[in-house]
Amino acid sequence: MASTDRVRPDVPALTIGILGGSGPQGGGLGLRFAAAGHLVLIGSRSTERGQQAAAALARPGLRIEGAGNATVAERADVVIIAVPWEGHRQTLAALREPLAGKIVIDCVNPLGFDKGGAFALAVPEGSAAQQAAAVLPDSTIV
Repeated sequence: MASTDRVRPDVPALTIGILGGSGPQGGGLGLRFAAAGHLVLIGSRSTERGQQAAAALARPGLRIEGAGNATVAERADVVIIAVPWEGHRQTLAALREPLAGKIVIDCVNPLGFDKGGAFALAVPEGSAAQQAAAVLPDSTIV
């Protein structure tokens, strides 16, 4: 089979999960993926907060649901990580099993904040995505 003959997934049918979807970055991404026709699952540490965030993003014709992070990790085909840096490693480690075999897109920025504003933090692995790859060896990290 030639590389151009590969079977491609039905991309619009993919369910997109966003861990940390109750924040501005995750919510913005979720809204845009839903507008593109995807079912979007908004995850949060608590099911109630995930459901509230999904309700706040709801628009006619968009498919957006909220749940706890573990449920989102289990149900989604592709998972976007948009959690605060402070909880990055712990969140991923707790979800290692349901994220196994999935594409995980990490858009977390390792930043600290002080009176002068935001500043980059050193990450032992090199970057947030490299940390994700170390914590989630059975996932494909982007």
